[in-house]
Amino acid sequence: MTTAGTVTLAQPIVAPSAFPQYSQASHQLESERWGATQDRRQLAYEAARAFLQTLTAERVAEAAARRLERARANLANAEARAEAGLASINDATRASLEVSNAAREVATAQGSVGRARITLGFLCGTRVDRALAPPDKTTQRAESVDALAKRDLEGALDRRPDVRSARERTEALRASAREPLYRLVPTLAANAQMRVNPAPAGTERGHEETITLNLQWPIFDAGVRYADRKTRVAQADSQELDERLLRRSVDADVQSALVSLRAARESLRLADEAVTAAQRSSEETEILYRQGLARAIELTDANGRRFDAEVSRASAKLSMEQAYLDLRFALGFGPVEE
Repeated sequence: MTTAGTVTLAQPIVAPSAFPQYSQASHQLESERWGATQDRRQLAYEAARAFLQTLTAERVAEAAARRLERARANLANAEARAEAGLASINDATRASLEVSNAAREVATAQGSVGRARITLGFLCGTRVDRALAPPDKTTQRAESVDALAKRDLEGALDRRPDVRSARERTEALRASAREPLYRLVPTLAANAQMRVNPAPAGTERGHEETITLNLQWPIFDAGVRYADRKTRVAQADSQELDERLLRRSVDADVQSALVSLRAARESLRLADEAVTAAQRSSEETEILYRQGLARAIELTDANGRRFDAEVSRASAKLSMEQAYLDLRFALGFGPVEE
């Protein structure tokens, strides 16, 4: 019985194609890191928008509850006036219908609050079962922003993770496009082999060692390297155009967000005025009804318009706060000021 063993070791010494491949991998890694940052940033903004939507749903629910409270008070007043012969029984019927409509609005608003809290809890990874605190600082900033500093606009390209990810992706494709040209350079590799024979016979040696250097230089490859080069250059050019488009869109996003913010702020101002007028109209109509100078349908319409005005104000405030978030997103900032 004889035994023998052989160990072979192969080690590349010079592989020119590895240099552009390493550069490509490095840029691709940075691109993925910035992409992950952008994903976390988008998630934060989705959670912020869900927070604002939940808060708006709570405001609408509060307005619906106030409407129901007023409707019940008007119903009690109408029934008392009908019993005293100061008003028609039809006034009590209309007031009862208003109570039913107001109760329906409360149920609908509470359902919206429940769904909004579920969405917010899903994005935040925690259960949301309590009333939210209003983001006063965000609201104040949204109401006060009129223009942006030049440094904020100029720094948007450096702050935006999606822009930096696109830049690194372009550099990765440029490095990949250089790799086929490096195939023109020969590669050098070393091979070492050791053979051991524990029981040599006759003139056999107990062990042998050999070391060889292999130089490979593919002079002609049927044009494969140049075909790969053209394909990769085209991919890099396409990515560079996408990057330029993204860079150009940053300024447009910022300006569009500013315009939307100004419009939303004006809408909120008008909505506040409408709520003030609707509240005054509701209170005046209620006084006139108690004095017998207004009809029940007028009081019902006034309360309905007051509720609609309060809902419109809540929607306008949500639009303004979301426009401010869009502005911060376009500038590359986080959803809240740190």
